[in-house]
Amino acid sequence: MTKDKVLKNIENIKKNMQQIIKEILKIMSKEEIEKIARDVGFIQRQGKIQAWEFLYLCAFSGLDVSKNTLVAMSANLSSKVATEVSTQAIDQRLNDKAVCFLQEIFTRLLNSASLSDSKIPSAWDEHFDRIRIVDSTAFQVPKIYKNEYQGSGGSSQPAGVKIQLEYELKSGKFIHVDVGPGKGNDNTFGSQIKNTFRPKDLSLRDLGYFSFKDFEDLESRGAFYVSRLKPNIAVYLENEDVKYHKNGKPKKSTMYKRIDLSDIASKMSEGEILEIKNALVGRDTKRRERMVIYKLTKNQLKERQSKMEKTAKKKGIKKSENTIKLMGITIYITNIKSDILPNNQIHEIYSLRWQIEIIFKIWKSIFHISNVKPAKIQRFKCQLYGKLILLVLSSILMFKIRAELLEKERIEASEIKSAEIMNQYIQNIYLCFIDRPLNVHELLMSIFKCIQKNGRKSHQKGKKTFFDILGVSYNHQERMCKSAA
Repeated sequence: MTKDKVLKNIENIKKNMQQIIKEILKIMSKEEIEKIARDVGFIQRQGKIQAWEFLYLCAFSGLDVSKNTLVAMSANLSSKVATEVSTQAIDQRLNDKAVCFLQEIFTRLLNSASLSDSKIPSAWDEHFDRIRIVDSTAFQVPKIYKNEYQGSGGSSQPAGVKIQLEYELKSGKFIHVDVGPGKGNDNTFGSQIKNTFRPKDLSLRDLGYFSFKDFEDLESRGAFYVSRLKPNIAVYLENEDVKYHKNGKPKKSTMYKRIDLSDIASKMSEGEILEIKNALVGRDTKRRERMVIYKLTKNQLKERQSKMEKTAKKKGIKKSENTIKLMGITIYITNIKSDILPNNQIHEIYSLRWQIEIIFKIWKSIFHISNVKPAKIQRFKCQLYGKLILLVLSSILMFKIRAELLEKERIEASEIKSAEIMNQYIQNIYLCFIDRPLNVHELLMSIFKCIQKNGRKSHQKGKKTFFDILGVSYNHQERMCKSAA
């Protein structure tokens, strides 16, 4: 690449960064934060701690508000933002109005359409405008919160928080985030969001969100779905040898023939893919579905068995004999025609759902959203929504930088490596938004260069990445290393 082209690329990146900075400042400027705080009643008169400082403390200080001491919080404010506040003043600020204030900041960041204009172009763009993945993550919280955050039960979990997330793969946008008690039902959340689907949306859901009614609704809206089929759901074919009553009506018991899926599974070889034509799914509804069966490899089966054992032990449940028999296969149903999504690509497309698991891993291992200690409930909620603000803002900036790296440098950046780098910069970014907004782009350019140098996605032999499955054009790390050598 010529020097002129490099300089031009840098200028274009800066210009794009400045645009997203401008949009974030509509929410995260010092003036707007103070206005939001007054609107929700968190700030009524000038106090010892300003709204932007409180937001810094809960979201960007690097402290866990429910875990670290009030002394540590006071010292952090003094050392980082030169604000002297007593521990008593901080404690008094951790109240219901503070929770409302943080929830409002979080909601505005989440719902700002202008902050998700980056898109990763893929080979599927012709068929799917959005690829929407929904899943949940949960973590245990102190027992004192059980009245508001009742746990899921199982192995002594009286209190817990469950966060439902719907993530759009091509834009990196968090479409829906719902915070509730650990006992919350995934299936209910899936039904709540079905009205937001548009034509050419693709929904990828786990078994917890399985619902024939939802599939029917998505189809009626011109949307698509790929889902696993629950192993306890009966599958039939129309019977060619129908018997009739004397009045000419067919005998219902002879109209359909049930398929023995365990028998089919035993005859398949590992990695084999089989489509069941004209499958009728469900004992009562008998919904016609395109059904594809994938036989797991030995390594995939080993991973599934291990995960299933851990889940069963954690939740205190025992898997049925039928579930164990069908453990070696994955059964998919979809309303996408085979000329768009061939049988040999269904397993790969559905595997994109694991991108949301990477997000949850980032939330817990890098941003420590599940670090909770017993404290008053308002203090815990301030920590929770502070972390969510941190996660949403970090995600917006990370995706923008990763999209720029793809467009300008043809690099696939690692989600986890990018998050680790962003986590080291995010405090300075926030403080720059507050005091030196014109300089924010310089920090973002530093992150861009750091991810460019150290944040490339690692490739495992024989395993496709997110970009590979989507058919995104980029320079593979292996090729770059080979050419450099």
